[in-house]
Amino acid sequence: MSSKQIVLTAGADLFGHRDPAALDRYWAPDFRQHSGLGPDGREGLRAVLEQLPDDFRIDTLRVLEDGDMVAVHCVYHGLGPEPLVAVDVFRVAGDRLAEHWDALEPLPRGAAGAHRVDGPRQVTDHEHTAANKALITEWVHGRLLGADREALEELARDPRFVEHGAGPESRLARRALHRVLGEGGFVLTVTEGVLEPDGEGGEPGDPRPAGCYDLWRVADGRILEHWEVVQPVPERMPHGNGFF
Repeated sequence: MSSKQIVLTAGADLFGHRDPAALDRYWAPDFRQHSGLGPDGREGLRAVLEQLPDDFRIDTLRVLEDGDMVAVHCVYHGLGPEPLVAVDVFRVAGDRLAEHWDALEPLPRGAAGAHRVDGPRQVTDHEHTAANKALITEWVHGRLLGADREALEELARDPRFVEHGAGPESRLARRALHRVLGEGGFVLTVTEGVLEPDGEGGEPGDPRPAGCYDLWRVADGRILEHWEVVQPVPERMPHGNGFF
């Protein structure tokens, strides 16, 4: 199986069919976790599985594979009173899941939530993967970091561009690029940033560090679509591996 097939099969068996034996089939014994949801190893994931409610499910939206890395754009149902939009990133070693990162964000209900996740899902233009990754990497370094509002406003001037994220009004400021993954027309960037206070929580003037998972769709050398998942970095993690 490809890395993408391993990730999808493992997720379906463990979280869809609730088969704990899937942990031994698909997860490495030294599985390394970066998520705030659980500790390292198979046993850490087993503990998470045992706490999931009966109505928990994952709706997969988009999946891209880049070498031994797989990114899944999805929606979690059942972890709280409202769905969570998420991006999960896995490193596959051989035929096992060896490492995992993620970011999760509440998904509004109704039309606003639907817009946050709709749009094309099929990976196309595989022959342009390298060029699309290079374009996004250069644009993030040259325009997006430190200038989120202006950079997104610039993209929005193209009538073909569709913004699914918070847009230029976001309180987010991206500061450092950690990872770029791509397949075909989809490119995922993982950046470290800060969330400025909005007066609804936290102390004024006290920005919060955040992980920013941005999914871009590129066609004909232009950025035409953008989704995002932004999560504040947890103050405490159930492991010592860090969020990024």
